[in-house]
Amino acid sequence: MLTRHAIARDGNLLLQYYLATESGPVLMELPDTEYICFCHQTDIQALQLQTPGLALRFVPLELKSFKRQAVAGIYAKSSSAFRSLQRIANDAGIPLFEADIRPEQRFLIERFVALDVAFLGHYANKIANNIKCDNDSAIQAINKSENSQGHLSVFTAMRAKAIAPQPTIKLRSISLDFECSFDGLLYSVALYGRDAQAQPYEKVIMVGEVQSDAPQYIEWVSDEAMLIRRLIAWFAEFDPDVIIGWSVVTFDLALLYRRALLHRIPLRLGRGGALLEWKVDNKFRPETLNLPGRVVLDGIDWLKAAFYHFERFSLEFVAQALLGEGKAIHDVENRVQEIDALFTEDKQSLAHYNLTDSRLVWDIFEHTQLWDFALARAELTGLELGRVGASVAAFNHLYLPHLHRAGYVAPAEPASQGIESPGGYVMDSVPGFYQHILVFDFKSLYPSIIRTFLIDPKGLIEGLGDDSLVLDESETVTGFLGARFSRRQPILPKLIQTLSEQREKAKREANAPLSQAIKIIMNSLYGVLGSQGCVFHDAKLASSITMRGHQIMKQTRAWIEEMGYQVIYGDTDSTFVHLGYEPDLSDISALGKQIAAQINANWQAKITKDFELESFLELQFERHYEQFFMPTLRGSEEGSKKRYVGAWRNVSGELEITFKGMEQVRSDWSPLARKVQAELYERMFNQRDISGYLADVIGELQAGKRDDELIFSKRMRRNLEEYTAKSSPHVKVARQLCELTGKASYSKRGAQIDYVITVNGPEPVSHRSSTIDYQYYIDKQIGPIAEPVFSIMKLNYTNIASKQLSLI
Repeated sequence: MLTRHAIARDGNLLLQYYLATESGPVLMELPDTEYICFCHQTDIQALQLQTPGLALRFVPLELKSFKRQAVAGIYAKSSSAFRSLQRIANDAGIPLFEADIRPEQRFLIERFVALDVAFLGHYANKIANNIKCDNDSAIQAINKSENSQGHLSVFTAMRAKAIAPQPTIKLRSISLDFECSFDGLLYSVALYGRDAQAQPYEKVIMVGEVQSDAPQYIEWVSDEAMLIRRLIAWFAEFDPDVIIGWSVVTFDLALLYRRALLHRIPLRLGRGGALLEWKVDNKFRPETLNLPGRVVLDGIDWLKAAFYHFERFSLEFVAQALLGEGKAIHDVENRVQEIDALFTEDKQSLAHYNLTDSRLVWDIFEHTQLWDFALARAELTGLELGRVGASVAAFNHLYLPHLHRAGYVAPAEPASQGIESPGGYVMDSVPGFYQHILVFDFKSLYPSIIRTFLIDPKGLIEGLGDDSLVLDESETVTGFLGARFSRRQPILPKLIQTLSEQREKAKREANAPLSQAIKIIMNSLYGVLGSQGCVFHDAKLASSITMRGHQIMKQTRAWIEEMGYQVIYGDTDSTFVHLGYEPDLSDISALGKQIAAQINANWQAKITKDFELESFLELQFERHYEQFFMPTLRGSEEGSKKRYVGAWRNVSGELEITFKGMEQVRSDWSPLARKVQAELYERMFNQRDISGYLADVIGELQAGKRDDELIFSKRMRRNLEEYTAKSSPHVKVARQLCELTGKASYSKRGAQIDYVITVNGPEPVSHRSSTIDYQYYIDKQIGPIAEPVFSIMKLNYTNIASKQLSLI
């Protein structure tokens, strides 16, 4: 299933599903369907009296609300009637249940359909792509072709059912990238892909006069309007299922839409010639894009969804980090000016640059298996292929069909208003420099707590009981904040069990994208229950997870210390253990596994004894740090939290260093500071000189030999006018750049601002007029990083710094 839609036809609701099948794309239509929500049966009369002119059906059902009152289904043929019902019910204070579930989603939810589906029905007809012919003969030729890809089969369905994933259906993808002027005038569009035999498909549609010596992949058009028309025709010809790109929605497709609007060209890029549209005017976001029959995947969004972390998410930075290759242009930072120059002077080089960007995105998707990850996520959650985020919608898709079969509808609003559960457990650290720290992690702690202690929205309602149902204490599991959970057929723990089994299977089959997708979904389930944006939110639910986590971490620490070891730190699901002696390094893994096994056995015994339940808590030995430093809070004797650095050996026996929460991993520190920190700890862990090294660095800094490492690079997270008067340095520099260059682009969200600190404050690198303030970098950048290391080594940083300065 590619995209899903609910439209009105002849006054009735019609559901549409665009499918990829082995025989080509199909538009599946379900006619004469209805909008559905629920109300208490006691509210039927009041609603009927207040909605006399609306075409609504009220049907009493064998379902109950979370208040244990019988409910009725309310059915509406038109969206206008359904919206009026919602408004009237809201004004009257009458609760409606599940009114926010879209009909095209509900049809799938009730049938457990996620991504792969079988429909029963009959073919109606074929509709050609609805593209008007242009005078251009090339476009006419494409429009008149009888290529099967230019047609869309229409199928009228009666029933549907979920089926197993269909690996034989291969989706046709294309990477798309535009080049344009500073003002947004389109110069070219690059289209890159590969076929089943990994042979590249390359095309660049370029505005300009035909050049006979140009590569075959360049197709020349006379102007911007013709470029847009040619691209529309290309979509009909190539007919991709999936479009990928870098900021492809917020930049490329948004720009194309605005330029097509300027030329009054209907942007028929969807299947069957459907228009590319936006659900909200001037909100060019992935969730507002409507492109029937085609999936759009943005590289930045999907890398973040798969929990990739980069200092910057520019294509240049990510491509260099993952592929070791960057853009095909000389000056990446000033590429707008270079692109303008290439368009005027060397269009073939611009085409090469454009195509390289498109290929880099494709290679990043392949390298990180993002296609497989996106498919796996859709298969698991039932969310539309290509939709990122939406944890609440994913929870509903997984939970609601089971809830309905258990006899309940979802609540109308969260049970808790403003009552928050505590966060994860973080113990006070014991600062210091250690030899031999073992780190233990609970595998998927919060999902394991849900599964072990039967934490479940339905279970909570049944466990608390009411006049009609009172469960004996032996039939419930005690939670926190007065929570009690029924032991009878819990839904959420069963879903966790299924997901856990699927993840173990994915691991055995070395299916990394599926394993990662399952892990993310499992961990998001707690976040959903803890969010007031979810109707199932109840502080009793969330607290029964987090407060149980606190209890587990504290008890685990006590058991480990009873074994004779020191616990120096704990964070959410991780425990840091100091052995206190020189271990046999050849047997360190066995020791770690032995400790973990003992703790797991203790938990199994305790949970069986206290709750008569099976424990699914699993502590794992994660890592052995040969050397480990836990710093104090700056200017304090108190240990820090979520900050440490440790040295460990990889499978090749080489020493590696992990920084957590330190300046080394934060972009608000200069490259010099981060480089110095990494070098200082590397030298400390390997017992090499640090005093002489730092003296040399300070000397080179004062001599101006390190200026390139003093540049701060920050992106504007908001538009300039949205920042307050007390702004950070990069915002001040953005204002300077706007005034100095006259370019409004520096004031826009996402603009990269490069600056240094001078004796007159922050100034842009490109327009610096003052001397660099080297003392600032010594005092505010190098000093705070060097002092903890020098303190560990019983050295005096101040003496070294002042002695070096006295030489200048």
